Amino acid sequence: MAAPRPYGVYVHFPWCTFRCPYCDFAVTTARPVPGARYARAVLRELAARAPVFEGLACRTLYLGGGTPSLWEPEHLAAVVAAVRRLGLPSGAEVTLEANPESVDRERLLAWQAAGVNRLSLGVQSFDGEVLRQLGRRHSPEQAERALRLSASALENVSVDLIYGARRSSAASARLDARRAAALGAVHVSAYALTLDPEVLAEDVPLGRAVRSGRLRLPPEEEVLAQAAAVRAELARAGLRRYEVSNFARPGFASAHNRLYWEGESYLGVGAGAFGCLHRGEAAVRWGNHRQVDRWFAEVEAGRLPTADEDRLGPREVRNERVMLALRTARGIASAELGAPQRREVERLRRAGLASAGRGRVRLTARGLDLHSDVAGRLFE
Repeated sequence: MAAPRPYGVYVHFPWCTFRCPYCDFAVTTARPVPGARYARAVLRELAARAPVFEGLACRTLYLGGGTPSLWEPEHLAAVVAAVRRLGLPSGAEVTLEANPESVDRERLLAWQAAGVNRLSLGVQSFDGEVLRQLGRRHSPEQAERALRLSASALENVSVDLIYGARRSSAASARLDARRAAALGAVHVSAYALTLDPEVLAEDVPLGRAVRSGRLRLPPEEEVLAQAAAVRAELARAGLRRYEVSNFARPGFASAHNRLYWEGESYLGVGAGAFGCLHRGEAAVRWGNHRQVDRWFAEVEAGRLPTADEDRLGPREVRNERVMLALRTARGIASAELGAPQRREVERLRRAGLASAGRGRVRLTARGLDLHSDVAGRLFE
C-alpha cells in the first residue's frame, strides 16, 4: 500500500509593529494585538478545514506573517498542539518567523518550549544604509546579536536577505552572505527586491517612489552581479543552492517549502493565508480574507473565511508542477514531460540553460537565473 501524500500547515499571523515600505503581505499594525482571540479563531478554522485533508499525512508547520514572534508563546503552543493532533510527528519541522528586534534569550526558550525548532530571521541586510533604504527598524548590531543568540539556542536557523535595494552593491551583498554564514545561519533565503505592481498583491510605497522617479534602484546587470556575489559567498561557506533563492548546509533545506516546490498540498489558516488541496490530477486553491476584521467575522460566525477559490484542472496542475520543480536543484523527472517538452529541453540544453541526465531535467545556474522564462517554455 502506498504511503499517504504529505501536506504542510501554514498559519499566518498578520500583526507587525510597523509595515515595511516594500511589503505586500497581509499585515496590519493595529493595536492592541488580540493574541488570545486570534488563537481561538485559528484553531477554529484549522478544525473546519482539516477534515478534507484526511488521508494525507501532516508533516510540517510554518508560522509566518506578519511577525508571529509577537504572538504570546502560550498561543503558539496551543497551535502546535492542535497541529500535533492532526498527526504532525514529534521532531517534525516547526518554523517561526521572527524579526531581529523581537529576539532575546527568554523568548527563544519560550518558543522552544512551545514546540518551535526552526527560526527564520528577517535580517534582510547587515548594512545600516541598506536597512535604512528598506525602511527596516533594526540595526546591524541587533541583527548580529539576534542571529548569534538564535544559533546558540537552535540548531536550525534561517536568515532572509534582500539584495538589489538602493545603496546595495555586490560588495554589500557579499558581506551580508558572509556574515549570515559566519554567525551561524544554516539556511539563507536571498531575494532580489521586487516592486513590480503586476507581481505584488498591493501597491507599496517603495514601488510608488520608483515609478515617480523619487527612488532609483540598481540596474538589472548590477542586481545580477549582487545575486552572483551572494551565491559565490554562500557556496564558499558550505551552503548549497538547492532552489532559485534558497541555500542550505547539508540536511537543513526547508522541509515545509519543499512541499510547495514538489507540488504537495498545504493547509493555510489565518487572515490572508493561502491553502491548496491536491486530489488526483486536479487541485483546489483558496485564499483567505486579508482584512483581519473580515476574517474574524467569518470564522467566528462558523463560516470558512475564503475570499477566493480556484479550481485547477490537470493541465494547470502539470504546468504548475513544471514551474515549481524547475525552481529546485533536483529538477523534474523526464518521465513527467511530454514529447514536445522533451524537444524543448534539448533546445534549452544546447543553449546552456538546462541539463538532462539520469532521468531528470534540471536548470543550470544560468537557467535558474532566468527561471520564469525558461519554465514557461516547457508549459503544455
